[in-house]
Amino acid sequence: MENIETVERDDLAMVSMGAILHAGNAREAIFKAADKASQGEFVQADQMMQEANDELIAAHRAQTSTLQKEAEGIEIPYSSLFGHAQDHVMTVKTEHNLVKEIIKLYKRLEEKENG
Repeated sequence: MENIETVERDDLAMVSMGAILHAGNAREAIFKAADKASQGEFVQADQMMQEANDELIAAHRAQTSTLQKEAEGIEIPYSSLFGHAQDHVMTVKTEHNLVKEIIKLYKRLEEKENG
């Protein structure tokens, strides 16, 4: 019988929680950025969006490292928590992309008002 390397459930849970934590931090920064943009505070909005992007990168790295292990043949146990983490990261990434566009609209509105 072959000895297949596997990821321990506790390790997978830690990776999952890390991804959820970073995605949650990103979500908080994203909505603060939208609020700042709505008030015309674009420098702060851009800073919050950069912070959100940094958090999303950290969340994505946690998720990707696990997927790379699976691609290398390391067995990954099924985990609804890991599935939730992946869903959370993907949803927050979508929110990030949408709020970037909303901020652009706020900037255009301000240019028209002041132009």
